[in-house]
Amino acid sequence: MGSRVTPVDDGGPVTTQPVAEVRPDAEVRSNAEVRPDAEVRPDAAVAAGAPPAHARGRSRHRGPLGPGARRLALAAGAVVLAAGALAATTTAASDGGPDPSGVAMPTSDGDGWQRVFAEDFAESTPRGAFEGDYSDRFSVYHGFADTAGTGRYQSSTLTARDGMLDMRLRTTKGGTPLAGGIVPLVDGRWGGQTAGRYSIRMKSDEVDGYGVAVLLWSDANLWSDGEVDFPEGALGAPAWLNVHCLVDPAEKCIHHETDASLADWHTYTIEWTPTRMSFLVDDVVVGSTTENIPTAMMHFVVQAGSLEGVPPRDAAGSLLVDWITIDVPAAGEAPQATLPSDGPVPG
Repeated sequence: MGSRVTPVDDGGPVTTQPVAEVRPDAEVRSNAEVRPDAEVRPDAAVAAGAPPAHARGRSRHRGPLGPGARRLALAAGAVVLAAGALAATTTAASDGGPDPSGVAMPTSDGDGWQRVFAEDFAESTPRGAFEGDYSDRFSVYHGFADTAGTGRYQSSTLTARDGMLDMRLRTTKGGTPLAGGIVPLVDGRWGGQTAGRYSIRMKSDEVDGYGVAVLLWSDANLWSDGEVDFPEGALGAPAWLNVHCLVDPAEKCIHHETDASLADWHTYTIEWTPTRMSFLVDDVVVGSTTENIPTAMMHFVVQAGSLEGVPPRDAAGSLLVDWITIDVPAAGEAPQATLPSDGPVPG
C-alpha cells in the first residue's frame, strides 16, 4: 500500500504494490482523469494491500447480518453502546484560519500514550498534488478498484488547502467514479501497531452514491486479523461504528448508528488496547467492547469511494479532514480505554 506505482506490462490499469517505505524517487501520479476504457478490477484492492471489495457492490456499512450476528451488540460486560445528543460544529471550513474546523489539533498525549504521528495539513499543495508533497507522511491509494468494486482510487482526488485535506470525489468524463485513500506513515514508514489511539477530525458534503470508512486494517492484508470501522457511512449521513467478528469477518459483531452526522465537524477516536476498544465522538464514548479485539499488526486508513452500484454521474463533493493524530502505548505504560460512564478502566 505504499506510494510506489507500477504500470502493468499489458498497458492496462495501474496497480500499487505494498512497500515498507516510501521511496523518495517514487513516481507521482496526479492526472485528473483515468482512461475511460480502463478495467476496474474488484480484486485489485487486495493485491494492493487495501481492504478487499468483500461487499461486491454492496455498501460495507449497510450489509445484511447473518444468523447469530448482532445489529446492536448489548451483551452485559462485553459491549457497551452509548446514545446521546452530540452538538454539531458548524464552523466554516473555508475561512483559511489555522483551525478550519474550530477545534485545534491536540498537541499532547498523556495518560500512558505517546504521540507518534500528527498532521494538520498546514502546507497547501497544488490541486491533486498531495501525494508528491506529503509522500514522507502518507501512503496514497492509486490505480486500483475501491471497496465496492465500481470506482477507482486516484491520487488526483487529494489536495491540501486551507489547513485541510480535501478528498474530492467525482466521476470522470469516461464514467469512472473516483475514490481516495490515505495511510499515515509513522516515522515515514508504512506499517501499523498492535495497540493505539487514533483520532481524526473530519466532515463531508452529502454526495449521492459515495461513502467513507476510517478503519484499522491488517498489515498482512488478512481479513481474519480483524476490521474496525469508525466512522463509516454514506457521505453526509449518520456515522456508524462497525466492528467485524474475528471468527467470521464477513459479519459485524457491532453495527451501531451514532448520533453524529458526517455532514458536521466531529472528532472521532478509536482507543485500542489488548483488552478493550473504546470509540469516542468529540471525547464522548459512544461504544466500548472487550470482544473481537485484533491482536495482529493493524494500520490506520482513511478511504472514501463509491457505494453499491454506480454513483450518479453528476454527483461530486468532498471529504474534508482537519487533522489526524496517532498515539501508541508509552514505554512501560498500559494506557486505559475509556468507558461511557464509569471513567477509564485498566487495559
